[in-house]
Amino acid sequence: MAILDNTKVIDQTSAISKVPFKPGLMGALGMYRAETVGSDAISFDVRDNSFHVLDDHLRNVAQKNTTPENGFDIHTIAIPHYPVERTIGREKLAGVRGFNSQQEETVSAAVANELETQAEMHDLHEEFMLSQMTISGVVPTDHFGSIDMAAEFGVTRPTESFTYTNPGDTLASLRSAQKKAKAGLNNGGRVQGYIMLAGEDLFEWMIRNGDVVRAYELNLASPNPLLGELGEIANGYSTFKIGNTTVVLYDDSFGLKDGTSVQPLAADSGVLLPRTTLGRVFYGPESTLSGLGRGGAKRFARSYRDPKDRYIEVSSEQNTLPVLEQFGATVEISFTP
Repeated sequence: MAILDNTKVIDQTSAISKVPFKPGLMGALGMYRAETVGSDAISFDVRDNSFHVLDDHLRNVAQKNTTPENGFDIHTIAIPHYPVERTIGREKLAGVRGFNSQQEETVSAAVANELETQAEMHDLHEEFMLSQMTISGVVPTDHFGSIDMAAEFGVTRPTESFTYTNPGDTLASLRSAQKKAKAGLNNGGRVQGYIMLAGEDLFEWMIRNGDVVRAYELNLASPNPLLGELGEIANGYSTFKIGNTTVVLYDDSFGLKDGTSVQPLAADSGVLLPRTTLGRVFYGPESTLSGLGRGGAKRFARSYRDPKDRYIEVSSEQNTLPVLEQFGATVEISFTP
């Protein structure tokens, strides 16, 4: 269908889907598994899985290892809706030179540029939600209240306070935090190392810490371990590795529409995360009549041209909800200067 069709709404979902997804650090670490749903709310089962080693038995005998049927709770959470809309009028195009061009920007090019801008806004917002969920276990919304993992799962997040008085104190605190993270996992404690997101004050304290300095002197640590894994994204963060834990200076802030900004992680705080799948990101369906009964997607878009040819309206939306199912395996870190 041509973009200049004056009589119908144009589905631009395929167009906005072609805009490359630009994840931030949270999205690139792979801690959340994507899942699409066909409704405006998610219902999921919460089960207390217990994994254990198996007893050996003689072959071809009746005795077998059995798995008991564990009960589960059903949780239902509404998926928040985040729409974006912009109206492009004739006065906004007249005399406007297209990017890297000597000609005026055409309507189709203006729509394409607007879709790319809106896609980047959606990517940034998803990173903000992942950051909030990972660091605090809470996603605040205007219409659904705060979606709180502690309340949903009835889990108290473990804490660890780092200290350094004598050599080995900080390493002992780190090992204690790792033990708590493993104990909170419901996958049997299988991890591929740990990441600690550290605020500015905590990070500065860590790099001056005697245990960390000594680790580098003994070649027990290495710089920037995420570079090969995450590429350009890792270049934006100061990191170091001590043992099997990568410490990342996480001072990201996100701008709000009122001109203020929010920084998810306080300067004197940190969060230790096991390198494993910690949760899921649910993507709901489009909020249109035709979207009923269709599956979810990362983002949707439409354009509408005024029948009187006065403006074109470009809108997009995401219906996204991250759920930190392994909330009890993330450890809140503080320190004593």
